[in-house]
Amino acid sequence: MAKRKKPNPTPPVAKLSATDKMIQDAVAKAKARKKSGETDDTWRKEYAATLKTGGNAAPLSSTPFAGEAFKKKT
Repeated sequence: MAKRKKPNPTPPVAKLSATDKMIQDAVAKAKARKKSGETDDTWRKEYAATLKTGGNAAPLSSTPFAGEAFKKKT
């Protein structure tokens, strides 16, 4: 009679930090939106409409990277 090999134990799943979980959820939601055919631009406009804006609030950019946040100093 042949001896059976024991199956390799699965390693324990590492607990995600709150930030990693939030990023994972955002990526999953973005993939679902793209799969459904919704564009990033329409989602951004709908999301901006749901935000409460006060008197001197800056307008949202049309793309996530528009603006002066990444421009080099002169």
